[in-house]
Amino acid sequence: MGPLTDPVDQIFTEGINEVIVSTCNNAAPMGIIRKNDSLSMIVFRTSHTAQNIIRDEWIVAHISHDPILFVKTAFEDLSEESFIQEQIGDRTIHRLRGIQNWICCNAHVEHTTSEKLFVRLEPIHVNITKVLPMPVHRGLNNIIEATVHATRFILNKDPELARFIRHHGDLVLRCGGEQDKRAMRLLYGYVNTKVPGTFT
Repeated sequence: MGPLTDPVDQIFTEGINEVIVSTCNNAAPMGIIRKNDSLSMIVFRTSHTAQNIIRDEWIVAHISHDPILFVKTAFEDLSEESFIQEQIGDRTIHRLRGIQNWICCNAHVEHTTSEKLFVRLEPIHVNITKVLPMPVHRGLNNIIEATVHATRFILNKDPELARFIRHHGDLVLRCGGEQDKRAMRLLYGYVNTKVPGTFT
């Protein structure tokens, strides 16, 4: 793998970058890992994202600051109308409608375990608009952390994870805007549907 090229080199920083990844008629929040100037993802094998990557070998990484979209795509399937089909080279990709900043990548499964795929990403098309820089926003950051904990809590019902979700929810109420608070209420609702009575 060679070094990243501009502008992708300027978009993804060292460590885990939270984006919304689309595959064929599917979208989910994912962490794209930048390490040693290469990009990768770790994907649970049981997810739609993993199945689509194995079959199609592409993903689209969307740069979004919409807290509600992060929560919705973590817990429900978006309608087909939420996607736009676009030809990139010899592939028809599905990207999210209304998000202007996105990067299409080849996605190659490097190795697997019983639970996870380790996927190498190679950017092949970049669509980035000129936008004003955005400061770090504590409301959105805590929504993302709560969403990660919530997807794991639904699987294993660990009460410590529920405590973490509540902690991040309290920070959203203190630091977030109305969209962040709405997203947090939505998240509590999704969790209560799966594990009734967790949040009152």
